[in-house]
Amino acid sequence: MLRALHAAGPPGLTLTELVRSTEVARATVENALAGLVELHLAAEAEPDEDAPRQVGRPAKRYRFHAAAGRVLGLDVGVHKVLAVVADLSGTVLGVRRTAVSPELPPERRLAAARALGRRALRGTGEGPVRAVGVGTTGIVTADHTVAVSSRLPGWAGTDLAADFREGFGAPVVAGNDSKLAALGERWRGSARTMRDVVYVHVGRRISTGIVLGGTVLHGTHGAAGEIGELPGSDWHRAHERLLARWGTPEALFAAVRERDRSAARALDSFIADLVQGIAPVVLTVDPEAVVIGGGLSRAGDVLLDPLRARLSEVTLFPVAVVGSELGDEAVAHGALRLALDTVEAQLFGMGD
Repeated sequence: MLRALHAAGPPGLTLTELVRSTEVARATVENALAGLVELHLAAEAEPDEDAPRQVGRPAKRYRFHAAAGRVLGLDVGVHKVLAVVADLSGTVLGVRRTAVSPELPPERRLAAARALGRRALRGTGEGPVRAVGVGTTGIVTADHTVAVSSRLPGWAGTDLAADFREGFGAPVVAGNDSKLAALGERWRGSARTMRDVVYVHVGRRISTGIVLGGTVLHGTHGAAGEIGELPGSDWHRAHERLLARWGTPEALFAAVRERDRSAARALDSFIADLVQGIAPVVLTVDPEAVVIGGGLSRAGDVLLDPLRARLSEVTLFPVAVVGSELGDEAVAHGALRLALDTVEAQLFGMGD
């Protein structure tokens, strides 16, 4: 019944509709519904003022009580921490961010993330925090521990579940930032109509996340998609070479728009490096789309158009190449989705 109410969304379901959708006897539905209301997981829906007036007394409608709890998504990054709070339907209630230094010790980075999460939760309702999702750089294992981290000194070995469970008193689930960005884009970003997606973060670093059948691909050690670690691959150094010549990506893209030939050659070289990493992933998993995220995605079609063309030359079938819709919030939204999955498994798992 709770699953049916959740799936129905506004304006909820009548008792008759609940009986029909659950195929359970009316008396059983009535008793279960009373229990769900008592647990604050269901509530009577307010009448729709704009609905056509009916003859006689309208049937009561019941809805999933999304305010019965909150979930928190955290992006604990190298240069920033971002927190997103949502109710149990996924509606965003608050967003907070703060800048951090790459040299910040692990204990202080964790403390900054916990403090930001608490600030984000203030003023977003009274429901308990039912789950926390955390995305961060590095390879994150199935037990929510950072196994490998090349970008944050001392970050490897961090037990994210233990460090955040104490701060929020709720279950904690964690994952690699690019993998969760892929999940975020698939949930409510530029890939929300797709089931098979490759997300490529193009910024100070270049990394990938893969979603297959709507599920993030982690691999045995949590290292699925880490193709940039392949010896001899140039794509993880492409950004550095770009900055060495042009100073900033913005300067390069501005010069390309002004038809500067040397800028065009530099961009072509950069895209060739990108394709060196993206093409093997596309050929392996055959996705519906490649989503480009990270700071360089803001260049739009100046980057995406030539990338599409170059990628089509080396793959068997054309693949859509689109820019991120969530921008630098993609990881936090993916972490939020991970937390919601945990809550929904708890609430709706009976009978699966």
